[in-house]
Amino acid sequence: MSVARQYRVKLTGRVSATVRAGCALLASCALLASCALLAGCTVSSDQPVFRKVGPVITLRVSVFGDPGYQRAGLYAQYERLHPNIKIVQADTTDQASYWSTLQGRLRSGRGLADIQAVPMADISAVTGPLASSFVPLSTLGGISGGNSAFSDDWLPWVAQQAASRSGVTYALGAETGPIAACYRTTLLREAGLPTSPTVLARDWATWAGYLKFGRLFRSRIPHGPAFTDSAASLYNTMAAQAKEQYYSQAGQLAVTSNPAVRQAWDTAVQAAGDGLSAGLTPQTAAWDRGVTRGAFATVMCPAWLLHQISSLAGPLGSGGWNVTTAPGGAGNSGGFYLALPKAGAHQQAAFQLAAFLTGQQAGVELFRSQGEFPANFAAVNAVNRVTSPYFSGAQVGRIFGRSADRTPAAVLGPASDAIGADIDTALARVESGQAPGPAWRAAVQQAAQQAAAAARATARK
Repeated sequence: MSVARQYRVKLTGRVSATVRAGCALLASCALLASCALLAGCTVSSDQPVFRKVGPVITLRVSVFGDPGYQRAGLYAQYERLHPNIKIVQADTTDQASYWSTLQGRLRSGRGLADIQAVPMADISAVTGPLASSFVPLSTLGGISGGNSAFSDDWLPWVAQQAASRSGVTYALGAETGPIAACYRTTLLREAGLPTSPTVLARDWATWAGYLKFGRLFRSRIPHGPAFTDSAASLYNTMAAQAKEQYYSQAGQLAVTSNPAVRQAWDTAVQAAGDGLSAGLTPQTAAWDRGVTRGAFATVMCPAWLLHQISSLAGPLGSGGWNVTTAPGGAGNSGGFYLALPKAGAHQQAAFQLAAFLTGQQAGVELFRSQGEFPANFAAVNAVNRVTSPYFSGAQVGRIFGRSADRTPAAVLGPASDAIGADIDTALARVESGQAPGPAWRAAVQQAAQQAAAAARATARK
């Protein structure tokens, strides 16, 4: 199913007339407010004037990694449209510590915000063992029909992961991390290799083709920058392209029984053995320095990484980078949902705000200004023609949109994120000289320990 298809709304009969009218008014006003900003059009002077009705309600939003809602002006815009709403955001830099704190607050029932961000890697906990702590969205906004009421509003895999086995939706997709391949045109040109995104998408259509290209790059510049940043980046992208990763459909640990995981490991180990990797893992200070010093020619980059690369490379890097389709053409890394704890005092108002923050207009603005790729299906279609001047005019909207559209609804488990982190560590040890066999066996053992610990935590809940 292509992201270029006509967006269809199937909420007829599921959303009350009152809610439909309110959403239409909010959407039209949001469009007027954003029109001049995004398209340079004129907003008429006869815009509706909103007056405060009732007492002021403070809605607290808890997020991690600063998704850009404040910088994009979305909170201020919503408060102008709803004068009786005041929005307060709490932001935690580190995702792992945020999730750990959130779980503790859910157990105690204290310190929770009205809207809580949920990392995509942890959504299975919200739809499973933690479901009793969150509001089923079908009970709000006049919506009924469970997951089917949201199936056309978000990318299919996003909507599917936000629903329980019984089909009840517990979260709204806010941001995704579709993966593409970012590369330095300057370094490929120095090696006498193609730099056209179309040509590279063809040459890198498979992982075997990507490694073959990398070996050619290394032969042309044997003592220069590495071809790719790290074996872990390759591994994680390949693993993300499989529907089953660390857990089976039945919810059982599947690290050793899943051929997709082992194939991803073997490919990453091969890249390291061929000398193609710089051994620099993203989200580390060493990787940041690698970007500024030109230590590698390519990187598997989620959409959110574009902003980091441009910030690190600075103005001098403009036009020296480009983006094309990643080998395999799909995969997701990162992203989050918005969910409503039952402990929240303003569930209906929180739902309306969450719907606004995850809607089409907000998704388009966040991608254009912050590089955050939307989960909302209409927003994905709307950014299809967005290009990036910094990345040599790359058709980033189309490239990342196709990647998001082709990403499977992966089976996630309570320890998926921790297992992936342990395998990244094992690959880093391989890049440092450890033999692949012992590193793999150690990773498998740690995966079993992580799964057991997650199961015990679930039992306590």
